[in-house]
Amino acid sequence: MNGEIYLSGEDVCRLLHISKRTLQQYRDDNILPFVQIGGKIIYKQSDILSVLEQNYTGNKLSADF
Repeated sequence: MNGEIYLSGEDVCRLLHISKRTLQQYRDDNILPFVQIGGKIIYKQSDILSVLEQNYTGNKLSADF
């Protein structure tokens, strides 16, 4: 659809190394946007990448390390 890649919940869990319950909590807390089509929930890959970029904090290692 318009060149967009959609991911299943299982795909997102593997990508982010989270459980299905955590993914559900992220949906409930509006952390991850999703699309629901007839009972099936899918996620735009671009939305997932955008959330990761917005919340990236960088490397916080001290100079003494």
